[in-house]
Amino acid sequence: MSDETKIPLPGSLQEIVGALLFASETPLTAGEIRESIRSLEMEEGDNAEIFGVYKSCTSREVDEAIKGVGKALEVARCGFSLVCTAGAYRIQSVPSCGRYVRAMLKMDRPSRLGRASLETLAIIAYRQPITKSEIEQIRGVDVTANIKTLMEMEIIRLVGKSELPGHPFLYGTTPFFLEHFGLANLQELNELDPTLQRSNPRLKAASYKRPGKTELEIAAEEAAKAEAAEAAQPEGESAEAAAETAKPEVESAAAAIQEDDFFIDDTPDEFDDEDDNEFEDDEEE
Repeated sequence: MSDETKIPLPGSLQEIVGALLFASETPLTAGEIRESIRSLEMEEGDNAEIFGVYKSCTSREVDEAIKGVGKALEVARCGFSLVCTAGAYRIQSVPSCGRYVRAMLKMDRPSRLGRASLETLAIIAYRQPITKSEIEQIRGVDVTANIKTLMEMEIIRLVGKSELPGHPFLYGTTPFFLEHFGLANLQELNELDPTLQRSNPRLKAASYKRPGKTELEIAAEEAAKAEAAEAAQPEGESAEAAAETAKPEVESAAAAIQEDDFFIDDTPDEFDDEDDNEFEDDEEE
């Protein structure tokens, strides 16, 4: 229809950002918001100058628009707030209105963690990656049930396997942990209680790796192997023949050792970047 009214462009970048956050089913990072804005193509009748301003928006401008949305919601007191968890933003109802929202949606009261599970979770959050035995050493009780509960709620996960004897599993928090407790990143744990400081996950993971053998230990092992091979060699059989006979067993044992000794470097992505920076700062000091 030729005389159809043309919908004007938004009046500000903040309006666009607010609409994207409201419409998105999942939290959005500043980069995703900027990419969504810049990917739009101009339509016939659009103001080229205004459209060009939005099309060329910078990361700094998007960040300022996000802050503007947060302040606007705070001033309006309309039951919504802008929150950031794990580097992504979303609009959600304020906690004080939660009971009314649950009543309208006919939702049950959310399950709450018991004191024992919260204590176990706190230890994992601050000391991750950490083994079950270490948690039990700190708490002084068995934590099997607590770990199972936290795993079922997807608040913690397996993040690796130690190279130490027994290869115990290592536990760490998930991105949902940040969302559940309203944290932007794990660094905010230090701000909750200045007396508690989160350990560096990369340095902590390194402590679970088996230390390398010294040259003296390697030489002693080789001498013991040679002595054992010589003692086991039947009379009249050459050393070459004995070595050829024992080759399949040696290869099988080596394969078993290689398969058994491993370390999964799967530490949670949410603290990789910040811990790299911490590690670099420690080296500079």
